[in-house]
Amino acid sequence: MNNSTTERNIRLLLFDLDGTLLDSRKHISERNLAAIAGCRAKGIMIGIATARSESTCARFAEVIQPDLLISNSGTLVRLNGRIIYQCGFTDSETAAIIGAGLSENRGITVDCADVTYANRYISFFNEPGIEFTDFSVFSRSSFKICIEGTDVEFAEKTSALVENCSWLAFSDCDWFKFSKSGVSKGNALRHVASSTGIPVENMASFGDDFVDIEMLDICGVGIAMANAVDEVKKHADMVIGDNDSDAIADFLNYYIL
Repeated sequence: MNNSTTERNIRLLLFDLDGTLLDSRKHISERNLAAIAGCRAKGIMIGIATARSESTCARFAEVIQPDLLISNSGTLVRLNGRIIYQCGFTDSETAAIIGAGLSENRGITVDCADVTYANRYISFFNEPGIEFTDFSVFSRSSFKICIEGTDVEFAEKTSALVENCSWLAFSDCDWFKFSKSGVSKGNALRHVASSTGIPVENMASFGDDFVDIEMLDICGVGIAMANAVDEVKKHADMVIGDNDSDAIADFLNYYIL
């Protein structure tokens, strides 16, 4: 990272959770929290930008107290608690995607406004805020749907069931994410810029997975974790230590505080 990049007037910091701000035990280190608090004390806005639903990231938001919460990979955006952007599936669209997963007995999670639903226990997704259901009777709109699998043909056929639907594979598990086309963390930041008056050039973001790429691209400074997938690192201005270190605190203390 060159001096011209580090000297940008950073007014908003955005942190992905899993694989970034959260360590492998799903904890946030005290040093990282202290550094974030120090940035807030300097008048810098703090944001979370996560693929998680609001319900499954609530316990972390309670600790961080972000000014901005981008959840469900960018389908729902809250600024100081107020919704400034949302884009999701209708109840019938949700039912169509769920039906594709049920027809092949796949694991399914559905992110709604207040809760995440799942049809089975998922070890890597064992979080508060999840309710279990077999989806046999389900009629709710949703923001994001995830279905177990690795076969691209299934993902393409499922997304074709709903108008303006896109899919993305996760790098750390054998699941697909389905959401409305054009929805992303990067797109969410365009709405944040409009609402706050903070240009994206004055934002810095941290991430590790495919869903973070556009966010890293659009921000004035994009930082990838050492544990990030290689493609994400290619889009970053800088690669720091992994999520099991205090690399975020080290970056903030050196470049911001």
